[in-house]
Amino acid sequence: MTTTSSQVLLTFLINAGWQIALVAAFASFSSWLLRNSAARYRHWIWVAALFLSLGVPLTTSFQPSANAVFKSSATFATHNTADIQPVLPFEKKIASANELPLSSDAFLLSRTLGVLLISGYLLVVFYSAFRLLKAWHVTRRLKRSAISLSDSLAVEQIVEGCCSAIGVDVDKVQVCSSDTVDVPFTLGALRPVIVVPQQLLSESDGEVLTSALGHELIHIKRRDYAFNLVYELFYLLLSFHPAAALIRRRIRQTRELSCDELVAERILNAEVYARSLVQLASSAPTLRRLSVTTTVGIADADILEARVMSLLKKSKLDTRRKRMVLLGLSLLLLVPCLAAAAVAMKFDLQPVAAAVQDPVQQDKERKEREQGELSRVKIEGEKFRVMRDKIEEDPAFREEILRKQTIELQMRTLRQAALAKVARISMDQAIQIATSQKQGTVMQCNLDASHWKEPGVLAEDAKVFYRVQIVGTDQVDNGGITHIWVNALDGSILKTEQELLRQQKRPE
Repeated sequence: MTTTSSQVLLTFLINAGWQIALVAAFASFSSWLLRNSAARYRHWIWVAALFLSLGVPLTTSFQPSANAVFKSSATFATHNTADIQPVLPFEKKIASANELPLSSDAFLLSRTLGVLLISGYLLVVFYSAFRLLKAWHVTRRLKRSAISLSDSLAVEQIVEGCCSAIGVDVDKVQVCSSDTVDVPFTLGALRPVIVVPQQLLSESDGEVLTSALGHELIHIKRRDYAFNLVYELFYLLLSFHPAAALIRRRIRQTRELSCDELVAERILNAEVYARSLVQLASSAPTLRRLSVTTTVGIADADILEARVMSLLKKSKLDTRRKRMVLLGLSLLLLVPCLAAAAVAMKFDLQPVAAAVQDPVQQDKERKEREQGELSRVKIEGEKFRVMRDKIEEDPAFREEILRKQTIELQMRTLRQAALAKVARISMDQAIQIATSQKQGTVMQCNLDASHWKEPGVLAEDAKVFYRVQIVGTDQVDNGGITHIWVNALDGSILKTEQELLRQQKRPE
């Protein structure tokens, strides 16, 4: 995990703000160019726009993660055999501990603004999900209250004729009636059910009932109910954006236009079907949806005039030209999306910086840390000089030291080879996981295990982990060292300890 959830959400939200608008603009232009062609082509354009509206912002949000994973995979073998050592000179190590390790290409937002954006987005998503669940409940209730029309000979004859014309298995279709609905609609993905108003069954003009049932059977033929649920789930994540609402509305409208075209092509004459649509609208003036999101039906789009005009107008493009135009418009829609993904920016919250401390106190603490580090280095240097002199003066001691170093090197090689075979995440990934838990400068990272059966052979209960040492930058630990053990198999955090609380033992 290379980025925090806040960075992913902020990057998604802010980039989606202009990327979805760009996708909707190009989809509108493409749909306008296809205005003289079949409505199903325009429907495909708007469906593609919905998927791109979610796919492009998500890609740009997680793109840093993908780059980091590829980079980690390329450097896995190298990093497993060596420790991560600080690259700064000693004089700059302590100074760098007071600096926050922020990504150079991420734009920082104030925490207040970032939290407001994320909270507002989550509220909109939860509200949209609540409406979807409520609509689903209303739809289930309408289905349970509907009465089957399996004994109606007139309805059975119309359904059989329509199913034969469009190629739908009549045995898989159930027709019901309800006195609580005003317009016909279809629900059910595996076992579709058509619900028609009770007053429509008493209609003296059989063409109106045929139009209504034929239209719903076309929805079943196209599997519009299942697709509509998929679109609604995609829309949940985009429901905060007005352009996404436009795309969803255009999907519904072009879906109804596509069904109208198929009804006029395979079931009824276009003029007769158009007249039936007008009559249906006069019997139900509102021509509104019963359920906003969980049904499909003849009243899904409030564009009656456009539907009638579309039925009476013939397409002016031949099939070959239609395909060429559709291919060109697909490229017209895809190329700007790729460009939008390439120029997307990253955003993150401003961390709680140590600069909020008193500058005088910060300078005093920094000097104390520097003095303590210099004293430690001086003591270690004195010990090194004593050891060096003894090695030069005593050949037997020198031979013993070399023998121990050789054995230690061989043992380390065996251990690292065994660990490299077991570890599933790279050292870079472990560092990224650790720094997502604790901000600071990484001083060291080792790959190790808790138990060994013998040199180079892990015990059955052994845990393979990375131990990452991070110099803190916040005012809680005052620049102290935090030790984080990261599971090398699944990336989970095994243990986290501060320098003063750390015990000299490995995680059990």
